[in-house]
Amino acid sequence: MFISSTLAGCAAKLPIDEGTLVIALPGAPTSIDPRLATDAYGEQILQMTHAFLIKRDASGTPVPDLAESWEEISPTEIVFRLRKGARFHNGRDVTSADVRFTFEWILDPKNLSPHRATYASIARIATTDPLTVVFHLKEPFAPFLIGMARGIVPAGTGARGYSPVPGAGPFKIDDFRPDEGAALSRFDGYHGRSPAVAKVLVKFIPDSNVRFLELKKGSVNFVLNGVDPDLLPAAMRNENLAMEEAPGGNVSYLGFNLRDPVLSDARVRRAVALAIDRETIVRAIWKGHADLADSILAPGFWAHAEGLPPLRHDPAEAKRLLDQAGYRDPDGIGPKPRFTLIYKTSQNELRRRIAAVIQEQLRQVGIALTVQSLEWGTFFSDIKKGNFQLYSLTWVGIADPDIFHYAFHSGQIPPEGANRGRYANQELDRLVLEGRREPSRPKRKEIYRKIQLLLARDLPVLPLWVNRNMLVRDRRLEGFTITPDEDYTSVKDMRIEGKVAGMPAKGAP
Repeated sequence: MFISSTLAGCAAKLPIDEGTLVIALPGAPTSIDPRLATDAYGEQILQMTHAFLIKRDASGTPVPDLAESWEEISPTEIVFRLRKGARFHNGRDVTSADVRFTFEWILDPKNLSPHRATYASIARIATTDPLTVVFHLKEPFAPFLIGMARGIVPAGTGARGYSPVPGAGPFKIDDFRPDEGAALSRFDGYHGRSPAVAKVLVKFIPDSNVRFLELKKGSVNFVLNGVDPDLLPAAMRNENLAMEEAPGGNVSYLGFNLRDPVLSDARVRRAVALAIDRETIVRAIWKGHADLADSILAPGFWAHAEGLPPLRHDPAEAKRLLDQAGYRDPDGIGPKPRFTLIYKTSQNELRRRIAAVIQEQLRQVGIALTVQSLEWGTFFSDIKKGNFQLYSLTWVGIADPDIFHYAFHSGQIPPEGANRGRYANQELDRLVLEGRREPSRPKRKEIYRKIQLLLARDLPVLPLWVNRNMLVRDRRLEGFTITPDEDYTSVKDMRIEGKVAGMPAKGAP
């Protein structure tokens, strides 16, 4: 086995004593190619292994990475100047040709990149010299700069499935096993400050109890949002561990298939929403480490609309809506349901517990729910294909309200975008395009307020809650910055210091 063999010989000393950081992720990525990756696990690995044209800081503001500067010559012409001396892990210098190739590959329809729509405003890309790349847009595009936070690959690199694509980030991938993990090591040719940690192991551990046990014994020493709230008190009784809690920006939601004969009726979707007691779930399962959501934009995000109509737990109204929609309870308080729905979720234990609670809450209004808990890759593949009735996911890393175009425009059905529920609304289509073209932030905010009101009415998805970010780590680890979108970029800034109780300090006998 990859991970166990990698850790062989560490019985006497834990990985952290050998200078190795071990991160546990709750699932395996479906891709580790920056042109194709869409799930959180793939993005988090890429944040450690790839350099981006530009990055976003903890507040979401664009900052230099491979591009040391940029200039807006006009609303449709933006020039990026690359830093000199940046290199890929294969030793090649990073040039403007690589930047051009990366984005042209994404834009090529035959490559089926899920990010293609993000760059549809690009008319052409010019490379005036090895360190200068010029983007010419078809029209002004407000979220353009935010979208440039994309990992760059060497020119000529084709899609490689699960084989790593060379990057220019602080860590390089030495080994990758889709179902087990990834072994990373410090890239000495990195253009930024060299990471203090020489090696990083990333373990893919779907089982929450296994993650917790490995954290307790020290074979894992870093888990961000991967320790179940029930287990946090026990984790904190371990004097070798520390916990940090910070505001989150990632919104969990319930997705509906609007092409389903039952769920195509907005009254049924609203009834499902009213039947779910989100307050109880946040209190009982999340132990208060989450806040209710009313939009896929978290409160505090600049475009989040205030005053959206609340959706409070109301089983009586849910029953009335179901009756009105023609789905009367066949036997009153008897066991026969109005209809049966299938709810798909991952094998994450916490998600399965939430699914069980939702199952019981829907049963109380006469809806039978069959829960299917699937391996992550199978689950996510089904969602992208529209092979579901109900599912739950979390939007991770939202940097601009243009997410509404990606997630809800009628032309963004996968593989073009992420309109997984097949929602179609001409007014929303018009508004999201208007929001893309409007340069004024106050005017954009008003446009997106109207969009959020439409979504609150039609409910193509039900926003559930905003998870707070919970980091559990070995006390000797310092330097990681928790961001609202769970960004792993600052892994490169981490260092191992001090001494764990009962354990020798690094290098001690």
